[in-house]
Amino acid sequence: MRKITPSSAMLAGLLMASAGSASAGTVTFNSFDQYGSDFVNYVVTIDDLTENVFTVNVKIAENSPNSGDILGIAFDLNYEFTDKNLNIKGSDITKIGFNTLNNQGGNNFNGSGANLFSGGTPDVLLTIGRSGSGFDFITQTSFTIASLGNALDAAFSETVFGIRAQTVGLNGNGSSKDIASFSTFEGAPVPVPAAVWFMGTGLLGLLGFARARKTAVAA
Repeated sequence: MRKITPSSAMLAGLLMASAGSASAGTVTFNSFDQYGSDFVNYVVTIDDLTENVFTVNVKIAENSPNSGDILGIAFDLNYEFTDKNLNIKGSDITKIGFNTLNNQGGNNFNGSGANLFSGGTPDVLLTIGRSGSGFDFITQTSFTIASLGNALDAAFSETVFGIRAQTVGLNGNGSSKDIASFSTFEGAPVPVPAAVWFMGTGLLGLLGFARARKTAVAA
């Protein structure tokens, strides 16, 4: 049986640890305050889809006291953009507004809570689906945002995320306007530099060569 030396085991472990691909960083909003007639709690996660694109996932939390039809999503971004170069895509998005509290059709963030957004209005206000339970009933949705080369944690650091819902409550006559002003960021593990791969592979090769030579001499 081939004996594994401590040095070779250490190098092998180093290479195996560095082989795992780093998971993307994630921003999470999961503590919402109520500004509507009925409270709905959500979980929002924002991940690095690629180097320049974020993916946003919104869903009603399992412990939410009420369900509802998600109609509007509002948020700020910590970088400069225009409606011409900010690319937002999602199959449930029916309208995109910029620097506004009202997208019409019941999707608005007027009144209390609006002051939480930078300048009193969200940078982006999305309309999700169609107003009224007779059209759709959306409890979770996702979309992508082109990040314009900005890092995820910097883009959403200390920003505000709001969600508007209709057909809320036991009788479906309520509405909700819930806003989260606190987020958490979990960064990706720092990958081992490529130079370590080459150094580790070279050292393992040298160890193997030395073992083979020693065996040949002994024979």
